[in-house]
Order: sequence, then structure tokens, then C-alpha cells
Amino acid sequence: MDARAWLEADVATVPGITAAAAKLLDNAFGIRTVRDLLEHYPHQGKYRDIGAQLPLREAPLGEPVTIVGTIDNWRMLRPRGRKLTIARATVHDELGGLVDVPFFNQEWRPRQSPAGTRVAVSGTLERFKKALQLRNAKLAVLGDDEAPDSGDRIQPTYPATERLPSWRIAAAVSAALDAVGPVPDFLPDDLRDRRRLARLDWAIRTIHRPDDVADVQPARDRLVYDELLCLQIGLQQRRHRLESESVGIPQAPAGDGLAARLLAALPFTPTDAQTRALAEIGADLGRAKPMHRLLQGDVGAGKTLVAAWTMLTAVDRGRQAVIMAPTGVLAEQHFRTFSALLAPLGVNVPDGPRVELLTGGTPAARRRGLLAELAVGSIDLLVGTHALLEEQVMFHDLGVVVVDEQHRFGVEHRKRLRDKRTDERTPDVLVMTATPIPRSLALTLYGDLDVTLLDELPPGRQPIVTQVIASDSPRRRRLYEFIRERVTAGERAYVVCPLVEESEALDVAAAEDVHAHLSKEVFADLDVALVHGRLPSAERDAAMEAFRSGDAQVLVATTVIEVGVDVPEATVMIIEDAERFGISQLHQLRGRVGRGGSQSYCVLFSSKVGDDSDAAPRLDAIASTTDGFELAEKDLQLRGEGSLFDTRQSGLPDLKLAKLIRDYTWVAASREDARDLVEDDPTLDRTLELAQEVRRRYGEERLAALSTG
Repeated sequence: MDARAWLEADVATVPGITAAAAKLLDNAFGIRTVRDLLEHYPHQGKYRDIGAQLPLREAPLGEPVTIVGTIDNWRMLRPRGRKLTIARATVHDELGGLVDVPFFNQEWRPRQSPAGTRVAVSGTLERFKKALQLRNAKLAVLGDDEAPDSGDRIQPTYPATERLPSWRIAAAVSAALDAVGPVPDFLPDDLRDRRRLARLDWAIRTIHRPDDVADVQPARDRLVYDELLCLQIGLQQRRHRLESESVGIPQAPAGDGLAARLLAALPFTPTDAQTRALAEIGADLGRAKPMHRLLQGDVGAGKTLVAAWTMLTAVDRGRQAVIMAPTGVLAEQHFRTFSALLAPLGVNVPDGPRVELLTGGTPAARRRGLLAELAVGSIDLLVGTHALLEEQVMFHDLGVVVVDEQHRFGVEHRKRLRDKRTDERTPDVLVMTATPIPRSLALTLYGDLDVTLLDELPPGRQPIVTQVIASDSPRRRRLYEFIRERVTAGERAYVVCPLVEESEALDVAAAEDVHAHLSKEVFADLDVALVHGRLPSAERDAAMEAFRSGDAQVLVATTVIEVGVDVPEATVMIIEDAERFGISQLHQLRGRVGRGGSQSYCVLFSSKVGDDSDAAPRLDAIASTTDGFELAEKDLQLRGEGSLFDTRQSGLPDLKLAKLIRDYTWVAASREDARDLVEDDPTLDRTLELAQEVRRRYGEERLAALSTG
């Protein structure tokens, strides 16, 4: 059978795999075809040299060896005072030598391999109480006349279950490899040679059955590259289609316009990262093709300045610009920030730029007037929420679209805003996120976007002091006294809770209860405001304004304040039940303080301090650094790519072998190669085998779904 056809065959066609075993493989791992079986890769780094097959009388002490023999008996030991069981087998080899083989906390072993079973046992031979013993042993069951393959000295360990142990999976994989012919290579020779990659057939066989442990890495490199290259080609083909179907609006920055005057009027010098971002965006704006760029930066890195400059560049060319935010709170914050930032340019005065706000809460009469002025071009910059997407919202000449916190919008949302022009031309699009993404992940998730990184904070910002404290710690009282001191000095404090109101099912802090306790008992002499998503917008706005102005000194809130709230006087952040939040949320919440020149503090209260729950590494990570990109990488390591890739929404294939942080070099290389390939031959007509492989991995539906707007 042709190798390609064999790979797509039912796994039950592999010699030795029964219908029952095929069902187990499907239920446990989704393995249905021979290809699925061969893509069930061994655990990274878990390859073991089982040593030469020797009779006991010739086996050297202190070295790995494999002994073939029969189990005489099992003894179950339970050392007193320890939570430990030892299943100890005694094995005799063909020449009568005896060796003890202990297995720790594996009481099922005697049931699986009872006395009389012929086995191959591998481990390091040592002497224990005058008897020979195999340390760190592995056991494989053999048939009556079967001998272990002398060539398989390097043994992989596979993801396994009790009913499908690693040795059974290894046997199935070996049978599949023996049956399949040479696997044809789909990579062009010049590309494989340039990247110094192994041939595909060798890589597939070697990752499962290496002759030497050193061969595993080059085999893995080839298979990782294949995964990432096919992914990036799919993304780049999507990008090429977008660009070929879109006509842009060249609007290079003017040397003496509003954008230049904005920079000249700043009371500070932009960071080097901001300067690089402006140069990259400026080059995009000047091109005939529409810009599709992701601007990602940490909390407080200065994305708003970059966005304002980008929008003013369009205004300088007689066009309009719009920024869409996911919530009214964030939209209002942007409106205030833009108004203050553009004040030196004469914002909303004759001959100055006109900035307006449109949200779902805009009164009907005011809304009608804004829409009329927008349609005739009287409004230069518009800040808004989802309300911008409604059909009645029409622009006179839209040049730049900025989407903030882009992960909160669907693809269709961004497309509808981009399509607000009526002349078939496409405005330049800048999407922003304050949620740092590891660069490797950004290059993968946003393969059809150019990525700009703001990885510097403005000078003068002090690192936020962060501590994790037990919820019932007596230090809480001292913390409240410290807050009172900071309030006396003119500063303010947040207290964030995971819930709005008390829940019978969850024993966690609720904002309404904490607000009642703090306002009536702890800070009765202060003004303590309350904000959460269930409040009427007028009440929520009033509470936020009171905190912003200083009429309220303490704000109790839910995560409604996670993004967009900018109160420079706020210097203390308390997060209750911090273990209920993810790393990204905790980092965003902490970013609400430290926005002025004063030293700021963040306290994470948790009932999980000191235990072995999965919350501890997250809280420790937050306490150890304020670098959002470092935290994002830690989050990726803790959660794994699988929890961050929603393939149903993103259209991305599963990454079975590649690890984005570890394999960043291959992420970058595959992106570069994919761009070169698609630019030179968009449909890959000259590399048909590679084109077929991309289609095989994605399918037409996934290829069509690949989009970041």
C-alpha cells in the first residue's frame, strides 16, 4: 500500500491491534488512523537507555541492563509509618540467576503480570541487602517465544493510561512503523537544506525508535518545524487574500501636521519602544496596502499615545479616525485621556481637532446630532463602544480604525467597523491589547498581522510592591491602618472582590458585603464607593467619578475596573480571594495602581497560601515580577498551549509537538519561510506536495476560518 494511503488507514489495520485495542486508543487519545498513532509522540525528554540484554552473571553493577526472564513471585510491602507500597517481583533469567524488581505505589502490577509471566525488565543493576536488584525498573511482557528487539535499546515513554500502558503503545507504534513504507517528503529540498532539517521519513521513525538519544532532537526539530510551517502558511495565505482583495488609503505622516505637533507638545520624551512603534506604523500608513498591525504592550506602556498619533495622522490627510473599546467605562476613559492629550492642539475649539464619544448610553437627541456631524465630516476622532457598529453610524471619510482590547471583540465586529467606507477602499487597522502575549504566541495567533511590541515603561514609574498574604492573617488589620495613612497623604485604594454578592455555594468575598464592612466598621470616617456590573450605569459612573475626583478614597469593585480605569492617585490595590483569578487578570488589576509617581502596593489575599493547589504557582508568579510578558510566558507554561488555543474559534490546528515558548526559534523561522513562500507563490502551485500537506492539516473549513479580522 502507498505510504500516504497507509497513514490514513484505520488503526485497526496495524498488525497486532485488535478491534478492542483500536476502540481503547480512540476513546483515550482520539487515535483513529495510522497517522494519528504515529503522531502520538513520546513524552519530551523521557527516553531511556535500557542497556544491553545480558544474563545476570555477565551484567555489570551500576549500569543500565535488560534482563529477560520469568516472574517467580510477588511480595507486597508496606513500610511502617510511610504512605508507601512496594510491589517486589523476583525474576529468574534463563541461566537461573535471580533479581528483585521493586515497583513503588503500583499495587496493580501483580494483577497485570502474575507469577509465571515472561518479561523483559530494564533498570540499573545494584546490590541491596546481598541480593541483586534493578533500580528504576521498567517491565515489558513477552510472549512465550518472543525476544525483545535488540535494536530498541532506547525506550520512549508515551502518554498512557492504565489500560493502555506505555509499552503497549510502543509495541503498536513499532508495528505501524514496520508496516509503512518510506514516507514521502513534502518540504522543498532547498528549504530543508537551508534550515538543516532531517528528512521526514527519518524524523518519524527516529522520534519513536532512536538509535541514540542524541538523534531525538533533530527528529523533533523537523516535526516541530512542519507543524509550525503549515500553520504559518495557512495564516499567510489568509493575509495574502485580505491584501489582494483590499485597496488601501496611502496616508503617510505629514511633517508639520497635528500628529507632529502632538509629539512636540509632550511634556516627556517617548520611550524607545514608542518611537519604534511610531516608525513602523508610519511606514504602514504610507503604503497603498491597508495596515493590519497588532500593538501589544504592558499596563502603562503608552499605547494610548501611539493610538492618538496614528489617528491624527489620518486627520492630517483630511480623514476621520475611530477607536472602539469593549466597555463604556473604557471608552469614557479613552475620551478623557484623548481630550487631555490633545488639549495643546486646541481640541474641540475652532481649527482644532474635534473629538466625540458615542456609547450605548448616549442620549437619543445627542446621538442623532453626532451621527449627522459624523456623516458630513465635522467630527475628526470618534471614541465608542459596540454602538459604533450599528448601521446608522456612517463616516464621511474613515482613514484609521483602532480596536482596543481586541480579544474582547469577535472577527465580525472588527470587519463591520473596517467596512464603514462605501468606496471599496479599506482603512488602516490597528488592534491593541494590554494583555501581554508571549511573542511566540503573538507570531502564531496573529500570523496575518504585523506585531509591534511596547516593552518599556515610561521613566519615573516605580515597580509595584506585591505580596501574597493569607486571608485570615492578622496583618490585615495593619494593612487597613496603612491604607488610612496613604489616604491621609492624598492617595487612594482599591479593594477588588470576585463576586458581586454572597453566594451559598462559594465561600468567597463579595463586593457588597466587603463594602458594607469597610464603610461601616473599618473606614467609617472615610467615603467608600462601590462599583460592579449590576449597578445602573448612572450609579456606576457616579461612584467612579467620586473615586477619580477624590470625594471617595476607597473603591470596592469587581473586575469591572480591570481595564481602562486610570486614577494616578490610587496607590494601593487589595485583591480578595486572589486564587480565583488568572495570572492575566491579576496583572491587569494590579496595573490600576502605579500610574502616578508615588510608590504603589498590591496585596493578594488568599486562603490557599502555603498549600499545594494550582493557585500557588500563579500567585507566586505575580508576586515575583511586574513584567507582563514574563508573566504571560509563565501563564503559558502553567496552562499549556491547549488552554489558550480555542481551535473552534481560531481555526488553528492542534499543536501536537511544538511548544511555542521553547520552540520560539522555529516559530520565527517558520513565519519567515511561510511569508517568503506565499509572497513568491501564493497558491503554492510550484510546491504541490507542501500545498497538499497544508490542506490536509487544516481542511478547507479551517483554512476559511483563519482570520484575525
